[in-house]
Amino acid sequence: MAGSNLAVVGDTSGVGPSRIDALDGLRAVAVVAVLLFHLDLAWMPGGFLGVSLFFTLSGFLITRLLLDEVDRTGRVALRTFWARRLRRLSPAALVVLAVVAIMSLWGVFEGARLRGDLGASLGYVANWRFATAQSTYAELFTSTPSPVIHFWSLAIEEQFYLFFPVLFVVLSRRRALLLPGLSVLTVASVVASLFTDSRNLGYYGTHVRAAELLIGCVLAVIIARREPSERRLVASTAGGVALAVLLVAMAVVSPSDAWLYRGGLAAVALVSAAVVLGVSRGGPIAWLFARRPMVMLGRASYSVYLVHWPVIVAMTPDRMGFDGWPLDVVRIVTSVLLGFVSYGIVENPIRTRRLLKRTVVGASALTVSMAAVATLTILVDSPPSMVLAGLDAPEEVVDFAVEDPAGVSNASTTAPMSLPRVLVVGSQLRTGVDIARSNVVADVVDDSRPGCAFRVDPIDDCPTISDVVTGVSTNPPDVIIIGVGLIERRVVRERVEALESTTSFDPVATPIVEAGTAVEEMLRPFAGRPTIVVDYGKQDGFRGALEDFDLRSDSTVMVVGGEPDRLGAAIDEIVSDARADLARVMVIGDSSSFGVAQALHNVAADRFEVVWAGGRNCPLVEVERIQWWPDMDFDMDYCPTFDGVWRDMIAEFEPHLVLEIASVPEQAAQRYPGDPNWYTIVDEQYLTRHEEVMTSLMAAVEAAGATLVMFDSPYVHGGGLGGAAFADDARVDAWNSLMDSWAARWPAIRQLDWSTIVAEAEATPGALREDGVHMSQADLDRIVDESVVPRLVDLLAEREMSPTSVP
Repeated sequence: MAGSNLAVVGDTSGVGPSRIDALDGLRAVAVVAVLLFHLDLAWMPGGFLGVSLFFTLSGFLITRLLLDEVDRTGRVALRTFWARRLRRLSPAALVVLAVVAIMSLWGVFEGARLRGDLGASLGYVANWRFATAQSTYAELFTSTPSPVIHFWSLAIEEQFYLFFPVLFVVLSRRRALLLPGLSVLTVASVVASLFTDSRNLGYYGTHVRAAELLIGCVLAVIIARREPSERRLVASTAGGVALAVLLVAMAVVSPSDAWLYRGGLAAVALVSAAVVLGVSRGGPIAWLFARRPMVMLGRASYSVYLVHWPVIVAMTPDRMGFDGWPLDVVRIVTSVLLGFVSYGIVENPIRTRRLLKRTVVGASALTVSMAAVATLTILVDSPPSMVLAGLDAPEEVVDFAVEDPAGVSNASTTAPMSLPRVLVVGSQLRTGVDIARSNVVADVVDDSRPGCAFRVDPIDDCPTISDVVTGVSTNPPDVIIIGVGLIERRVVRERVEALESTTSFDPVATPIVEAGTAVEEMLRPFAGRPTIVVDYGKQDGFRGALEDFDLRSDSTVMVVGGEPDRLGAAIDEIVSDARADLARVMVIGDSSSFGVAQALHNVAADRFEVVWAGGRNCPLVEVERIQWWPDMDFDMDYCPTFDGVWRDMIAEFEPHLVLEIASVPEQAAQRYPGDPNWYTIVDEQYLTRHEEVMTSLMAAVEAAGATLVMFDSPYVHGGGLGGAAFADDARVDAWNSLMDSWAARWPAIRQLDWSTIVAEAEATPGALREDGVHMSQADLDRIVDESVVPRLVDLLAEREMSPTSVP
């Protein structure tokens, strides 16, 4: 769209068809629609259709200009045409790219792909970069949107301006061929959209979007054959109706609507053409659009468009300190003001040759400017992109309670990754040594302070029991180990000696009482928390007090120091007992299932013991290969199967819940061992094999007294995977319907409305799923914590159990 408000006729020579002010006003409508769409306003989901209006208007005006030149001179001066286009478009675009690059160096803009985005925008190929990237126009509102993604439309226009004049020259040699030739090309572009599976290509591809420009070209040729006064009233009325249709579409259409990519954008262009025709023929709408404010905004609309998206990206709520409509107003005003500044001091003076009058000077300035922007682009940092949740899942079963999934780079730090956390305190340095010698696999945090007695009252800079309790409350460990020895006994002796002069002193009873009191003060604050006391002293009254507390406490164990095997056994027993109180959850499915399993462990390790037995791109049934595109399929020999893994795991692990989460491989084409054919969800072979596996799986689940929880599949919105066959809405619906039929058949199946949970979490469809399917682990953790964990707790309650009381 960036280039679509640029076709101002007569911009250098002062000759050519007269300017129609109302068409400038129409540009204003288009740029306002796009600006409102980019503000993510719920009542303007179709504002992006302003792009289509710009395209059609540009095709109309450029063809009108070329027709007039042929009529006046008998030829088209191609080099002059291209020079005018560069003089019209490049200066303001280069200024914006330079400012974005500089602000990126200051940290205002960032992103792993930003350097490449800037380079592609500079070379007028941004649309092809975004067409092949893992981002879509429907995903503009993610955490790090590209500040130059809007340059894709400028790239399409420049490519069109490069090739269309040559085509025009060829066809116009025989004027009778011009209209049929352009019509055939328009139809070819629409047909190309019907055969384009990728929504990225359907939105960004020049071959597909060319239809909208060509429809404007066809309109200009048709009008040129008729007198301006011919059927003026009909054209004006039709234009008014078409404008109403276009405005309604802007209020209801979404960029994720599938019909747009099956000829819908061309249909929108036909409506836009009717609007252009009506406005160009005069009438009430033309009068309205010809009002001075509309014309002024329309003439500056190219500059407004160039600056508005970087302004929106830069003015975040966090940076500005406020949100809502006040922020929207500030963004709009800033965009319009900067746009008029750019138009007044850069765009218009250079276009009209008030600046850089001589061609050689203009060419030199353009070359130097492009080199400067290229240099700034090279300096822009390009940090590595984050691996999305599940994409780095290992190829083996993962028990999150006992092991660290190898190679997983996105693990959250909100919970212990996989090892029990052991906190060591007290006066004995030897405690940490004994733990190491015990061969216990644990995350040990050694906060012991040799020489500092473990006591209530503060001495020097030694921590008190109260200090330790505060730390434990803030970040609870799985096991607390307190090392004590001679220094704690010395504290007891000092207390006994202080009582020797009192009448209540008893040489036998007082040492025993004081030892008991000291032990109570030391251990009572940790009541209810798994605690091991390791005593490095001798068998005496203090040891006896520790042993007595051990007998009376359900959470405290006393171990003699210097016996690492006994210490290790005590730690293992505490950890095992803690796990016995957790609900056991087994997760199977594809890469998304691993992300959910990781999230459950990250946010609810105190409720669930999670085991993952899925595989990247792995379905429920045994497959040989999975096909995403006709020319892209994958070897799936590493996938776990019911016979190979799940049957034994269900019997041994005895899960309370089995979560099944799979979408991509179930919606893709599958090839089975020994069968060369591909099958999808509509084929009998697919259904038969799934029936067999589900029958066996449910028999094992029911035998274990477990519940199978099936996550339904969300729609795929754009991203790098948005164009795959498995992303087709019909396949998503078919897979969800098949799961519905299983739930109706087996009482042990419960369904979780994952698609609704995902949709409610996303500001726009697909906004959290960079590739169309997967989220970041941080986003997934938050969603699972807020929406999945409560549902699983409810399901456990249905089984007359809770996460902390498993029978």
